[in-house]
Order: sequence, then C-alpha cells, then structure tokens
Amino acid sequence: MVGSVRIEAYRFILGLALLYAAFNFRLALQQADLVDILLIALTGFVFASFLHNHGLQKAVESTGIFAIETLGAFYLARLFIITPQRFYRLNQIFITLLALLTALTCYEAFTQHRVLHEVAENITGNQALDPRLYTHYYIRNGIMRATSLFEHPILYGTLMALFFPFAILLVLRYRSTGHVLTLGGLVTSMILTLSSAPLLAIIFQGFTAILVRFWQNAREFWLSMFFGGLATALLIEAFSNRGFFGILISYLTFNPNTGYFRILQWEYTTDDIRDNLILGIAHHDWTRPYWMEWMGNSIDSFWLLLILQHGLFALILLLLACLYAVFHTLNLAHHHCEQHRWMVSAWIMSFMSLILIGFTVDYFGKLQPLFFFMLGAIGWAHYYPLWNRQAEELASSDNSHNTNLNDNREN
Repeated sequence: MVGSVRIEAYRFILGLALLYAAFNFRLALQQADLVDILLIALTGFVFASFLHNHGLQKAVESTGIFAIETLGAFYLARLFIITPQRFYRLNQIFITLLALLTALTCYEAFTQHRVLHEVAENITGNQALDPRLYTHYYIRNGIMRATSLFEHPILYGTLMALFFPFAILLVLRYRSTGHVLTLGGLVTSMILTLSSAPLLAIIFQGFTAILVRFWQNAREFWLSMFFGGLATALLIEAFSNRGFFGILISYLTFNPNTGYFRILQWEYTTDDIRDNLILGIAHHDWTRPYWMEWMGNSIDSFWLLLILQHGLFALILLLLACLYAVFHTLNLAHHHCEQHRWMVSAWIMSFMSLILIGFTVDYFGKLQPLFFFMLGAIGWAHYYPLWNRQAEELASSDNSHNTNLNDNREN
C-alpha cells in the first residue's frame, strides 16, 4: 500500500511502461494517432470527475491508478508490439498458457474445488476470491463455474474468448495437431465457466468475420446496415417500456435472474447519469431503492459504469477511440499480404467483441488493463508497406535459396 493506493505487481509493470513512454516521448509521438489523443483526453476527464466529486487528493490517487491501467497498458503494447512477429509470438504464448490450464480447470469444475485459489491463499494469507464464489449459486448441474487464476468466471471466460479468433484462424491456416489441441483446450475452458459472455463474444466474432471478409467490396452496405440498426435501436428505446438495452440484456444471459439484475442496474442508474451527465458520480454510490441494497454497488456493464462514474464525454471519447482503431485497421486490412492479414483479422474480431460484450459485462480487475493492452497491440498494422516488403524479401530469399539447391543437385 502507498497511502490509500494498493500497489500490485501488474500495476508496477504498467507504471514502468507509462514512465518509459513519458521519457521516450518522441518515440511515442512517432506512432501516435487519434487513439492516443482520445485516451489522453479521457484521462483528463477522469481527473476532472474525481476532482469534482472527491477533491484533489482523491483525484490524484485515483487518476494515477486509472492512467496506469489504461495509458500504461496501452503504451506497453504500443511500444513493445511493433512487428507482426511480436504480435504472433505474444498471442501464441497466451493461448498456450491458457490451454495448459485446461486440466486444472476441469478438475476445479467437476470436483468443485478451487485449487489454484486455495494455493494462492495458503501462500499469501489473503482471501483471493469473493466468498460467494464458493456457494451453490455458482454450481449448476453439479458443475462449479470455473475461475482458474481469475477473480470471476466471467473474466476467465472473456479472456478465453478474447484469444479464440487467433486460435481458430491458426488452426485453419496451419492445421497442425498442436494447434487443434490448443483450440480444444480454450473451448473446453470457456464452456466450463458456464458464462454467457464468451458465447456472446464468439457470436459477435462470427458476425465480425463476415464484416471483415466483405468490408472492402460492400462498405456502403455495411454502413447502411449500421445506421439502420442504430435507427431501429432508437425506435425501440423510444416506444418500448423496457427499452433497447433492457430487451438486449434480457436475451443475452443464460440466467434469467442475472438478466433481471442487470436490467435493474440500467434502470436505476439513469437518474444518477442524468443528474451528473458531464462529470459523473466517480466513486460515490449510485441511487437505488432500499430493497435493492442486497445487490451491492457493482455494475455489470463496462460502458454503463464508465458513463455513470465519469460522464457522457468520457464514454464518447473511449468509444470513439475503440471504433476508430477498429475501422481504421479494417480499412487497411486488404493492403496486408496474406502472411499478416489473418492476424489483423483476428485482432479486429477479438477487439470488436470486447467492445460489444462490454455492454453486458464489466471489465473489472486485471481485465481492464488487458482491454487497453489489446487496443494498443495493433499499432504495427498501420505500417503495412514495411511488413509487406519484408515478407516479399523473405519469400524472394527462400526462392533463391531453393533455386541454388536445385542447381547444385543437377550439377
């Protein structure tokens, strides 16, 4: 602890990354685009929100943590993942490590024994999980919802879904036994979280794959589909008694009770959002009836929590940053050679699903820094002429080498 701020290992690493970006300002500036500007503006609005609601000391401490978990994670990826080779290796390491957890995930789910968290508690002396995660509420048909190393099954399942596009495209591209087994491990672990979040993510990824495949030749069609969907959502919001998000959430959860709780959160935060539209309520509690106190103060939506805590402009800035990153990358995807295009497609599918399921899931804990890390992990794709030239030179070198070998054999 430093003051009232809890310093963890991942925050220390992200803090060092942020300091590195600050001390290497010119390097960061060379790679900067609209996303950098929007994220820095977002941090400014977060500081104003905390200052308005809690005073200077709280503003400095809380904005510092926010900057570390957002800008630190973003620049760690932006300044480290600067080649397609590094992007490939990073994803390969992640999916391999996650696949290796599959056996322990199966053990946890079927024996109802959270063994990894028990080991962590014995080592640290601290309770690693919310006690409710050990109760019957997280057991369905004799299977305990798996958490593995994470704080909640939703976080674990979302992380698996995040790397699913890379894993499945890897299988389709190389068709090796090892890649198939890795994909099988990810899918098994996703299923054992018994969460709707990874299933939703994969559904959204499927639609996004169609978008990526036909974007270049049917851009006007997709834009008309988007604005048509937006108009439909506005009409539903205006004339339905449950509203667009109420209907959406009610159909996007496996558990009807969970869907009902999330609808209540959207309903009862509306007054707080309207009364604090510009700077939000920061860390103040949101208003709800006395009979809802048993629910706690958590909000199960990343985007709802952002506008509630830090206001409308914070929501707009981050959404713009995310959508700009996705569609700017999508517009450049067809310029990449086949050797790299599939990785660009995997990132678009992955990150687009993160944006969409953020309406029904809160990225709390270590998943929030990972969200911003993934946002910064695609910066290399903007320099496609360089990578295409390197790929051509490598292919030319391989062809020349093969030609020389054939000539030597003939001689």
